[in-house]
Amino acid sequence: ADWPQWGRDATHNAVSPETGVSLDFQFALKNEDGTSKQPSKNIAWAAELGNRTVIPPIISDGLVWIGTNARHPDDEKAASKTWDGGILLCLSESDGKLLWRNRTPRLKTSWVEDFPQSSLGSVPLIEGNRMWVMNNRNEVVFYDISALKSGTGMPREIGIYDTRKSLGVYAHKPLMSGGMAASIAGDKDRLFVVTHNGVDESHINIPNPNAPSLICLHKRTGKLLWSDHSPGKNIMHCQISSPLVCEVKGRKMVVMAQGDGWLRGFDTETGKVLWKCDLNPKDSFYDLSGTGTRNYIVATPILYDNRVYVPLGNDIEHGGGAGALFCVDPMKDGDISPEIVTWPNKYVPNPNRAVPWFTPRTVPDDAPRIMVGPMRKRDLLRDRNIFFCRCFGSVTAHGGLVYAGDVQGFVYCFDAKTGKLYWVDDTKDQITGQPLVADGKVFVGNWLGSVNVYAHGKELKRLAKIECDEQIRAGLVYANRTLYVTTDTTLYAIRTPKRDRP
Repeated sequence: ADWPQWGRDATHNAVSPETGVSLDFQFALKNEDGTSKQPSKNIAWAAELGNRTVIPPIISDGLVWIGTNARHPDDEKAASKTWDGGILLCLSESDGKLLWRNRTPRLKTSWVEDFPQSSLGSVPLIEGNRMWVMNNRNEVVFYDISALKSGTGMPREIGIYDTRKSLGVYAHKPLMSGGMAASIAGDKDRLFVVTHNGVDESHINIPNPNAPSLICLHKRTGKLLWSDHSPGKNIMHCQISSPLVCEVKGRKMVVMAQGDGWLRGFDTETGKVLWKCDLNPKDSFYDLSGTGTRNYIVATPILYDNRVYVPLGNDIEHGGGAGALFCVDPMKDGDISPEIVTWPNKYVPNPNRAVPWFTPRTVPDDAPRIMVGPMRKRDLLRDRNIFFCRCFGSVTAHGGLVYAGDVQGFVYCFDAKTGKLYWVDDTKDQITGQPLVADGKVFVGNWLGSVNVYAHGKELKRLAKIECDEQIRAGLVYANRTLYVTTDTTLYAIRTPKRDRP
């Protein structure tokens, strides 16, 4: 089974239907003096990337596509030439051989629009012989990849839609995310594109609040079909969550988590706002330092069992304050927020609410006690007085459970229907990638460079902790019996040894 888009399919839910994942592998590790600490084991191939990679690969028709950045040339002569830019690589799925490399030069405008040495942060969308990707210049690039797939040539660029020139958007890419950007979603003859409209270098001023935040383009012609600027002047910082296109009980919509902290559902044909949900308390406030109580959404929403799941977040440099995980019913119209404003400073429960559950900000009295440390004296949740922290990566749902990883390195397991917390574990460093569920296991990488593996279920059971020398910012992928682990500089392909396959 291929993995052709963000989170495997249109639901953005990172669940593989395949079995046979082996944990019998290890990465090569080095001592501080550069000598070998341990050799690699059961690594099918390892492909060199740039030195900053923030997104997972996609796998389609024998090809592996991944965005990264350009490494600084080693020699001074090469360094004097233009070299920096976002890089899109295409590798052979069988052996990791480089088939195609494309570099997009940096913008020469503001550094927050395209800062130096950042990664290409948008996952390509591939359908048959066509590919669409948002590059680091905020351009939607249309490709014909038929020649590459047939082995007769390279991808051919057939069109570009420049959101900055055409729409007047001011794209903001958060520095600490390393270049993370929204990916394109598709449905029939339409593309749904996040423009990344946000604040300028002051991190306060929005140069063009009336510029669109979400647009719909025709897949073949690139014609603008509709646009929406709902967040407007209320954008807090950036907008890098990807669109979710889904059909629930016969109603097709595109769901967007936006920079004003609202989740919205749009009609795919017209762009009309069908429903909207404020994911923050009405008395919350945003503060640039990260100490505020109002958050926007960085993660991409997922669809599971006709419900939308999305966590609140913030840029990593703003810290790991309190967040919330929301379960939203996308079938009601209008304002479906938990609360509504009746008059200034007066908030009441919303009679039109369509939020089955969301996590509290502080630790409730009935929350489970997660005791850790020597003599089990430390309560993991109450020690920090945050029930659920801000998230950068999307959540993953499977078998009635929802898994999430937050920017403080905690992994959570919730009941998908009720929001009941079953377990929490501390991985000791930031998690920015989406958890992967495959073969009865849950895989979570972190910035410490460890792959944490848990048994899928309501009880905490750690199966393995596999160490790596590099940060793992992106989520893992399991496709065609191959586990892909993306570090800053290397993409590893790990295959189950034939003798261990069922």
